[in-house]
Formats: sequence, C-alpha cells, structure tokens
Amino acid sequence: MKFNLVSIFPELINDYIKYGLLSKALEKRVLEVKTWNPRDFSDDVNGRIDDKPFGGGAGMLFKAEPIINTVDEIKKIEDTHVVFVAPHGKLLNQKKIFELQSRTNITLICGRYEGLDNRIEETIVDEVISIGDYVLNGGELAALVIMEAVARLKEGFIGREDSLDDSFSRGLLEHPQYTRPERGKFGDVPEILLSGNHKLIERWKLKESLRITIKNRPDLIGKKDLSALEMELINEIKAE
Repeated sequence: MKFNLVSIFPELINDYIKYGLLSKALEKRVLEVKTWNPRDFSDDVNGRIDDKPFGGGAGMLFKAEPIINTVDEIKKIEDTHVVFVAPHGKLLNQKKIFELQSRTNITLICGRYEGLDNRIEETIVDEVISIGDYVLNGGELAALVIMEAVARLKEGFIGREDSLDDSFSRGLLEHPQYTRPERGKFGDVPEILLSGNHKLIERWKLKESLRITIKNRPDLIGKKDLSALEMELINEIKAE
C-alpha cells in the first residue's frame, strides 16, 4: 500500500515514520510513503504557495495551483484516492478506516494557515475527512493519524492478527488489561483473569468492554446491533 502526503513540512512526516511499526513496515515493503512539497510545484519564483482570501478575513490560504499541480504530478505516476484532512470533513471512525484500507494508493493533503482555496476541493479531492471537532495548526498530524490507522490493518503490518481486535473494531471500547505482578501496592489483577477458564475470561472481557463503553461512549451502544449476550451483560451492569 502506498501513501502520498502533500505537505509544506515533509520533514514532519519523514521523521515520524522512522520509528516503531511504521518503520518496520517500510523496511518489509508492506508500506510505501512518499512526501510531496507543493512549494516545488509553485509558479512563483520564490516558491510561494499562499495568499490573502478574497472578501477579507484573518490569515492566509493555500493557493489552488501549487496543490493541484502537485496532485496532478502524482496522478501522472499512479492512480490515487485523494483525501483532504480538514475540520469541515466527515468525522473519522473505524468504519471509514476499514473502507480506506481497501485502497492501494491514498494521497493525503495537509493544510496549513486558514485553509485551502476551495477550487482545490472542487477539482482534485475525492473526500474530506476530519479526525475530530477541534482545530490543529496543520494537517500533518491528522494525516499521520489516518495513515497509521489504515496501515495497521494491512496484512504483515502487525505480527499477530488478534492484535487488531482493539477499541472500535467490534463497535465497543476495549476492556481493561493487566500484566505482572499479579498483586502489588497499586492493586491486584482480577482473579478471573488468573483462573485459566477461557470462556469466563472472554465473558468478563466483553462485560468490561460494555461497561467502559456505556460510561465513556454511550453513543456507540446506540449504534450497535447488540447480541443476546451483550444485552444480558448490560442488564447485569445496570443492576450492580
């Protein structure tokens, strides 16, 4: 799978991918990442890529030509799905991540300043995605969030398939987890996790997953098609 990231700060991307599983995935060629600086495709002799917005307003906007020229250059080489990361986009969730992982090539446009000339979105963007209801200084962090969430679903990125069974994968938040020591000054590991009874352990994990989801993200419960066991566990939680 290949990602093209369009950013005026490519070093932010290139430094981040040097570490952890992303770095290993690049070494194994499970993943390919290429950064593109729109300054290299500006018609301005000084590589300028921004200007004041028509109609007034604070800040500066990315000009259309440098970004469009950059994406056009990418498309000369390969077919790609173009995503603009911005607060006004559709909210990112695990369902969207699963949709994106079916793509073999994704281009992520990282905004800066007050935003982009809207002709960019109208001309070359396939979809706009937001990672949350807040504003960052630029799109690089948001693009990295999307890239990493998608990449980790690709075969070979994570060694163990069951490692992908994290929060949101089943529509719930993940259950609590513990490691050694079994007992200590900060508390003890729940006895059921030490019992060796895998059926009861799985039931406990599901119940605690439901408990955390009800507490922190009750909206997820409303969106989920609950099984009979999940309904039974929810009733147990309410009765406690």
